[in-house]
Amino acid sequence: MRFDYSVIKNFRNFSGPELKIKWDPGINLILGPNGSGKTNLLEALSILTGWGAFGRTQNIISWANEIPTRAIAFGALSGEERMEISAAISTKISLRLDDKAISFTDLRLAVPSIIFLTGGVNLIDGPPAARRLFIDRLCSLFFPAYAKKLADFKYINRSRVALLRQGRSPERTSILFSQLGGWIMDRRREVLELLKKLMPQNKFSLKFLPEVYSSGEEFLRVKLKENFSRELIVQHPLNGPNYDELFITINQNGRPASESLSRGQKRRLILYMIITAGKLAALKLKRNPVLLFDDLTAELDSEGREFTYQKLLETGWQVFITAPEKPFATRKKFGGIKF
Repeated sequence: MRFDYSVIKNFRNFSGPELKIKWDPGINLILGPNGSGKTNLLEALSILTGWGAFGRTQNIISWANEIPTRAIAFGALSGEERMEISAAISTKISLRLDDKAISFTDLRLAVPSIIFLTGGVNLIDGPPAARRLFIDRLCSLFFPAYAKKLADFKYINRSRVALLRQGRSPERTSILFSQLGGWIMDRRREVLELLKKLMPQNKFSLKFLPEVYSSGEEFLRVKLKENFSRELIVQHPLNGPNYDELFITINQNGRPASESLSRGQKRRLILYMIITAGKLAALKLKRNPVLLFDDLTAELDSEGREFTYQKLLETGWQVFITAPEKPFATRKKFGGIKF
């Protein structure tokens, strides 16, 4: 899929007349100084591809409006099929596809996209939650029920914690905790195996711990029994999807990527992972994904930027990149906008 053009109105710092932008089917640059609205424009595209806002929804409405109103985002797309998507934003976001209401889940399947934000380098350096989020987003494209089940598990997990802190038995939550948590763990490992098949395995290794040799549900059921007494003492669960850790290792030295790579090399690895995720999405959904990058080329030298350009160009997908200035100095033709 690809955006032919998009329109926003009353959207964050864009408070004037509606802003309509025609997009190139290939690489699009969104250029401008800090505070000019580059990331805000990327956020509108995130909403129109079903991933929602980057922050609080009620803060999207134009900062210049003294009287509360609503923000609007619209996109006309083509590619595997033609469609029009609109988002009306007030305290919540209402989505419509070809003038019919649509959920975020169904919109993600209609217009698959992969997003890299400024903090995305945490995929390598950051806490386990950053890597789980990467896999969770990919799982949401593969399994429509994934986001709902993940939300349901978080609710059950909070209920279990509340019972433990009250000094009460958490046994009433054990069945759902094992069923939902096990299902999530199984789906993560299933998607990781697909990801590994397309990644350059001669360079990097990807592995989820703990290793689950049976089903995730059986694994958690056993662990809950083993750790029941300890849970009562520490007052929180000791196993579950929130303990999953994705390890990224360099094959050459067997060390974690976070310790072995420069920041530029980490960004190259992230690019590999995002493009591979896009390939998986294309295979599953039979639609080319849209790639959204916030300041992807920061901290890359000229060689790294040329490498990035070539890899993105090779995909043949539509790409959006924000940057303070043109990141590919030797390349002249791009779509996009400059503030």
